[in-house]
Amino acid sequence: MHDVINEIMEENKWRELEFAKIKKNSSQVEESLWCRMCVPMIYAHWEGYVISAVRILLRYLNSLSLSPNEVTTHLIVTALEDSYKTLSGNLSFQSRVKFTRNFREQLGGKLVFGKKIDTKSNLTIEMLGEICARFQIDLKKFDDVSRDINYLVSARNAIAHGENARIINREKVNELIEIATRAFDILLTEIDEYLQNEMYKNNTVHM
Repeated sequence: MHDVINEIMEENKWRELEFAKIKKNSSQVEESLWCRMCVPMIYAHWEGYVISAVRILLRYLNSLSLSPNEVTTHLIVTALEDSYKTLSGNLSFQSRVKFTRNFREQLGGKLVFGKKIDTKSNLTIEMLGEICARFQIDLKKFDDVSRDINYLVSARNAIAHGENARIINREKVNELIEIATRAFDILLTEIDEYLQNEMYKNNTVHM
């Protein structure tokens, strides 16, 4: 197991304790209210875990001081994301000159990966796919949990917007916790494989 995996697990160990507390409802809050309150909490852990894991991974990649010639095209695009944003809606000649200058400077040195992970506060399985694409992680690995993850996001959004049509019981809460935990494990396994096989390098079949 790669050291990064141990770091991710240690960084997120507290989430298991939170899930255990959610299952117990030791405060004895009224059952239906408690179950509705749990959904946004479970979603927060889902999004928080993914962001935390990817940040740790990017921090490790930064520590390698990789050059553009050493890594996959996907990682080059990841490192240059902010540069691409400068062109959004602004295609004047001077903007393109500035973009190209920054682009050349960044490609001429070591790549630096930013740690901002934009989930748009809506981490559906499709949004997860955009994150996974940076590291060429196969989204199909999440097929068994994809429908439930999207349900979690949908239920969280409905509750956050004041809707009360969804019936969330204790069984559903426990099911969502189990799904989130399984998704954590899948992501952890994929990151471990990515690092163990050095799939970030451009001499792999994963370019």
